[in-house]
Amino acid sequence: MKKILNIILISCFSLTVISCGLITEESSDTVAVDTAPTASVTTATITTSENAVVQSTETGTAYLVNTAVTVSNLASITGAADNQSNSVTISSAATNTNLPATGLADGTYKVYAVDAAGNLSSASSNSVTLLIDYALDFDGTNDNVSANGVATELASSTNLPLSVSAWVYPDDGTSEQLVFGFYKNSGFANGPSVWFGVTDFKFAYYDQGVTTVHSSSTYEINNWHHVVLTISATRAGVLYVNGSSALTFSGAYNSGGLDMFSIAV
Repeated sequence: MKKILNIILISCFSLTVISCGLITEESSDTVAVDTAPTASVTTATITTSENAVVQSTETGTAYLVNTAVTVSNLASITGAADNQSNSVTISSAATNTNLPATGLADGTYKVYAVDAAGNLSSASSNSVTLLIDYALDFDGTNDNVSANGVATELASSTNLPLSVSAWVYPDDGTSEQLVFGFYKNSGFANGPSVWFGVTDFKFAYYDQGVTTVHSSSTYEINNWHHVVLTISATRAGVLYVNGSSALTFSGAYNSGGLDMFSIAV
């Protein structure tokens, strides 16, 4: 009987130890781990008038950031110079969103994303190259540029010869459109100027001494044309269009203290 009692006690002790090791308190609650989003951008070379195409795996905000900025947290992005980053709201996860490059400096840019909880992603694996858009677009109604300092080149005959060149993209072949021209402000005077559309689909040269000389050929609208005006020391001139002589003239106006130079008036 004693032997049997010892076996029962050992068995109970063993069961107690095993039972204590297996008892756990179960819960129906689930613990969520809040991870940072993943940012991406479509590889491209864009200008400041275009958009970067970005995505984030979560809704929130995407930031286009110059790689010259060292990013360790959101404050290092928002605290950078204005021309180093732009942002856009991500209202739909994993969906292409346009992020404007307006006002940014040229360089290479990565994308970072921040979710609603403030988690910051790593930099996108892809990048965009940003080039400054130096092109000017004139609407033909009220846009123009003045660069009056260059007009002194025609203030007197001693400042010849000279040449002026431009790329032109006309979208109207019948309206008078100034490409560029020299003028005198006080006691107004018309100096050398180049026009398009004075006579349908033709380039023209004009000044108040020579009057108007039209190109012998017509030129397509909605197409780029390279225009070069040259005036020699003897005041003889040639207007070249797309590398060929389009018209010639003599006795270009170069007196009277010309002091204005305008583009696309």
